[in-house]
Amino acid sequence: MNSQRNRESIYREWERFQNGQPVDESIITPSILRSWQRCRLLHVDPDEGSRRRLAPEELEKTLRKNALLIRIARGIMERLYNPISSSGSIISISDANGVILSCLRDEKKSYPIPNIEPGSIALESSSGSNAINICLVEKRPVETWAAEHYCRMLHNWFCAAAPIWNTKHELVGVLNVTLPWDMFHTHTQGMIDSAAYAISEQLRLHFLLEEQRVIFEMMDEGLVVLDADGIIRFINKKAQQMLAISSLNGVKQISDVILSKDILRAILSEKASFMDQEALLQLRTGTLSCMLSVSCTEEGGSRVVTLREVKRIKESAARVTGAKAVFTFNHIVGASPALQNVIQMARKAAKSDATTLILGESGTGKELFAQSMHNASSRATGAFITVNCGALPRELVQSELFGYDEGAFTGASRLGKPGKFELADNGTIFLDEIGEMPMDAQVSLLRLLQNGEVTRVGSKYTRQVNVRVIAATNRNLQESIREKSFREDLYYRLNVVSLNIPPLRERRSDIRLLTQHFLAHFMMTQNNPELRMTEDVLRILEGYSWLGNVRELENTVERMVFMAPDSGLIDVDSVPFNIINGSSTGRVAEKSASSPGFLEMQERESILRVLQDCGGNIRATAQKLGISRSGLYVKMKKFGISPDECR
Repeated sequence: MNSQRNRESIYREWERFQNGQPVDESIITPSILRSWQRCRLLHVDPDEGSRRRLAPEELEKTLRKNALLIRIARGIMERLYNPISSSGSIISISDANGVILSCLRDEKKSYPIPNIEPGSIALESSSGSNAINICLVEKRPVETWAAEHYCRMLHNWFCAAAPIWNTKHELVGVLNVTLPWDMFHTHTQGMIDSAAYAISEQLRLHFLLEEQRVIFEMMDEGLVVLDADGIIRFINKKAQQMLAISSLNGVKQISDVILSKDILRAILSEKASFMDQEALLQLRTGTLSCMLSVSCTEEGGSRVVTLREVKRIKESAARVTGAKAVFTFNHIVGASPALQNVIQMARKAAKSDATTLILGESGTGKELFAQSMHNASSRATGAFITVNCGALPRELVQSELFGYDEGAFTGASRLGKPGKFELADNGTIFLDEIGEMPMDAQVSLLRLLQNGEVTRVGSKYTRQVNVRVIAATNRNLQESIREKSFREDLYYRLNVVSLNIPPLRERRSDIRLLTQHFLAHFMMTQNNPELRMTEDVLRILEGYSWLGNVRELENTVERMVFMAPDSGLIDVDSVPFNIINGSSTGRVAEKSASSPGFLEMQERESILRVLQDCGGNIRATAQKLGISRSGLYVKMKKFGISPDECR
């Protein structure tokens, strides 16, 4: 403190202020003068002060409200007080209302300082100007020395105070040290500032950790934090539930909980890091099938381990892979009795979990029926997994369907992988082209249908699954049984309910309905609502055999929509030649002569020449010849002429 700011000069200015005279502002700082002026307006008695205190019940309520601040500040206050305890000093902490919450003092050595006990109110209205209340007003560190205090009872003291802030940068308290005036030291304020900052940082850290704890407890997955030696530093309630830990008493190491040595090695290995690996954990109380993730911190080697329930992961995986049934029985188009009988049987089958075998030629809509049955069943909210048995490499069929464990084969994931049946747990699996399944996989499938258990490739353990199986094939499975390429016992297991979808040629009355349905669909997707289709085209489509069934018809309609003329009228010109050529509507009676006569040869040559001149354009050729397009098509069919050879 400089020479101007000595005790006597400050006291003289204090007296001048009390006598209503102007003060020397080079001696009295602006913040002190502002406080004196506020005290005067509050009619504070400079000789005594009011010495206000909270009532006991109010003090108890205030202490409860500020329990966290007191607890955090107490440890820092004790470390701060130990070096100065012999000086008779007092360290206190107050709340944002100036109420003293806690103080440290040596009862034998400390001087009797007024208004410093818990419950005392250190506001200007109670004890005049002091470091605590000026700090609350100015919101910055403050020193008050000797007669800078407004009340005479504090003239023998020096105070240094610093604000304490919360995470919102709100002032929540003041840390203060009070010393005899002659023990003032220039480092005192810096010491208090550092201690108040430490308390503020501890508060921020506490709230951050508390927020994290709440988030961790709200997580729908288990979380375990380990140090480099596998000691559990944190575990949330979800992890305790999944790992069957009723109490943490006696549980220190992760090895006290998880007994699987290979998994422990993977978790505790140097720089361990993997995501969503399915693991079967051996626990003291049984086993836990979960998705395991481990991340290692860059420094210190701590590990963050998350455990997710397999059921939820399977649901998530099913969503990501599109394993969802989107079609219902309302999407099946057709009014023919043959089709309606199959739909009625399928609706009945959907009400049970009976294994169902869907038979039908390629393109008849077997998966459409399977999805419709799933969505009409009690499993509609579960996964719908489709497996094309004919598209899987034979050497991977077992692992794809039933999963594999660590080390099952070269390149296998460290902690294994679930198969399609596990992903379909509590849902439906659709095994398309079941007739292409290899014999060894048929054995595993038969075991699953009998016991509801899956054994992964390379695993010693079985897993229970609850799956409804729907299989489909366009092959004659009884013929495959005779050829020893399909197991007879599996056939009977699959054939509990059998649905035989009729080919399109056996329900020709549905062709027109399907054509109109596909036409409306492609008109909408291609934003072309003005398209129309002639009756000639519909008759040609109805007369075709459709060996590719509904799928072929859909592709044909899409092509015709794409190739439609600007007029918007889809006529015979837009029909693919192979459809016309194979349609009964385009056929003519066979000639009795085995070879065409002279006139017929001339007619053929004329048609071919004009067709070539018109670049294969049917409309232009018909106009030049003076015949209708349908008539031209009949003659081209008769003479074996293809427009493609003239283009």
